Amino acid sequence: MRDLRRSRELSLLMPIVLLIALLTLLLPAGAAAAPNADVLIIDDQLLLNEQDQAAVDRHMSRIVSLGVDRLRVSAFWDQIAPHPGRRHKPTFDAASPTDPQYNFANLDRAVNSAVQHGLKVMISITTPAPLWATGDPSRNDRFWKPKPDEYALFARAIAARYGDRADQFAISNEPNQPGWLRPQSDRRGYYAPHHYRRMVNAAFPAIRAGSPRDTIMVGELAASGSVNRGPGSSIRPLAFLRAFACVSRSFHKLSSGRCKNFKAPRADVIGHHPYSFFLRPTRHSANRDDAAIGDGRRFLRFLDRLVRKHRLISTRGGKLQVHYTEFGYQTDPPDPYAGISLKKQDRWLQEAARVAWATPRVRTFAQFRLSDGPKLPGNGFDAWREFQTGLLFHDMRPKPSYLSFRDPFVVNRLSRRKLRLWGQVRPGGRHEVQIERKRGGGWKRVATLNTTRRGYWQRKLRSRGGTFRYRWGSGKKRISDHVRVR
Repeated sequence: MRDLRRSRELSLLMPIVLLIALLTLLLPAGAAAAPNADVLIIDDQLLLNEQDQAAVDRHMSRIVSLGVDRLRVSAFWDQIAPHPGRRHKPTFDAASPTDPQYNFANLDRAVNSAVQHGLKVMISITTPAPLWATGDPSRNDRFWKPKPDEYALFARAIAARYGDRADQFAISNEPNQPGWLRPQSDRRGYYAPHHYRRMVNAAFPAIRAGSPRDTIMVGELAASGSVNRGPGSSIRPLAFLRAFACVSRSFHKLSSGRCKNFKAPRADVIGHHPYSFFLRPTRHSANRDDAAIGDGRRFLRFLDRLVRKHRLISTRGGKLQVHYTEFGYQTDPPDPYAGISLKKQDRWLQEAARVAWATPRVRTFAQFRLSDGPKLPGNGFDAWREFQTGLLFHDMRPKPSYLSFRDPFVVNRLSRRKLRLWGQVRPGGRHEVQIERKRGGGWKRVATLNTTRRGYWQRKLRSRGGTFRYRWGSGKKRISDHVRVR
């Protein structure tokens, strides 16, 4: 009797189970990943070096045309603070956003243009510091031990000035790189992580006071580091975070040396720069202390352990959200030393967008930069010190990646007879998408679906391969780049 009752219950449940399975196939899969992720772009060299507001506005219009949601722009301390070359601090109110000795003109142009063009704004408050705000001005090194209290005053002024236009503020840039903070290490071991902790603990309440409701971002770490130690040797990001949080490799709490009187730093969210360089975005880093875009889930687990140990405080409770605020691939041409092909950049940027979308709690995916930097004086590698990660060449000619950026499209083979198709209609919004497969001399529609509210969509199809594209929009259809799968 019990077996008969169980079989009747199962027979009643089967239609419901089948309905749920059908709905799962029909709904876009974005909700399982990062359906609210912003698309961000950063190009300080293009925007902050331009003195003409009309030219800045033209660049911003081009950025908007790519379907970008947010601009990241840097508040460089030594470009805004007065008398950055002096060894003694000038007399001024460093915490005041209206002090006339501050020079906000370049940053004002970029921020105001972004807001007028409908973009959200993130500001990275970063070194280099004025010499008078470094630990030893006689070294003439603007990255040498920036004074946390002075940095906090500057950070408060930035937050107070731009809090009505920006909603995210980051505490410095890539502190695990000697190009932004020195020394990285000394005879006693790692130095930069502990100094950065002091900067965070000083700046976090200062930014909150200047702009109480906005998001404060900590980290902004580069994805890799050096095997060496020394003032000019970068630190791998997870090694940096362990020292920053004063835990051992096995996550035991440390309380001696530079960890004496440890005060856990706070963060609203974590920023990260998950560059893959010559590797496809789906690949894992060779070193477990690096954190490229393909290591996203491991990076999240690492952060969760720091939060559970109360060595990093999530101010919003629960698990920390992560924002990828820099990413890109150098291309050859123009860089013959550190670039990948234009075709690879085009495909890998689209794949990277999907990897970021598929990583839980990633809320921003970034492109660095819009246009390549110029070739610099010198020979060999030195001539290409500027980043060549743009979607445009330096003369503003488009690369293939520029043409696909607004509508990324990725097709992966899951098995011999099954494919996964993914894309995003930028700048988001809900759209009806039609997936088409090339048959003979024409195209045949194989699926129709709706995107998430940010324009993301995903669909699995039974197919051995072929050439695919997707279409969306009313009236004149926008057509994505097509992808062939063998």
